Amino acid sequence: MTAPSFPAPALVEQSARHLAVVRQRVAFDGIPALYDRAFPAIFGALGALGLAPLDAPLGVTHGDSSSELDLSVAVPVAAPFSAHGEVTHELLPAGTGATLLVRGDYAQLEAAYAHLYGWIADQALTPLGVAWEQYLTEPEPGGDPALNETLIVVLVE
Repeated sequence: MTAPSFPAPALVEQSARHLAVVRQRVAFDGIPALYDRAFPAIFGALGALGLAPLDAPLGVTHGDSSSELDLSVAVPVAAPFSAHGEVTHELLPAGTGATLLVRGDYAQLEAAYAHLYGWIADQALTPLGVAWEQYLTEPEPGGDPALNETLIVVLVE
C-alpha cells in the first residue's frame, strides 16, 4: 500500500467562531459513537433554539492526544447561546492556522495529521493545543469515500 499524497500545507489566519458543541473525553475507538450521538443532539438543539448552522461541522481537539481525546463535536453558529441539554456554546479562538485540505477516505486522516504536524515542525512553528477538522462534504450512505473533503487546521505560533 502506498502512502497517501497530500498538498502543501498553508498558513491561514482564522477568525474566532461560535460553536454549538457536545464535548467529551473519548478513547479513539469511541469517536464514531460520539459523533453519532452528538450531531443529532446538536441539530436538535439548534432547531429547538431557532438557530441555524453557519458552516460545515467540525471536530475540535483540545490539548495533546494520548489514549483519549478532549473532543468537541461542533457546528458553527452566529452567536453565544444558553445550553440546551448537553449542547453548549464554545468559542473557537482566532489565530494563525496551519491548514491542510484532505480529499478522500477518512482512513487517511491519521497520515494527514502526521504530515501536517511534520510540516509544522519543519517550519519551526509551535502548535497551540487547538486543532480541528472541518467536514466540507457530507458523506452519503454507500457513497464513494474518495469524494470526502476535510480541512484540517492546527493553531500555531
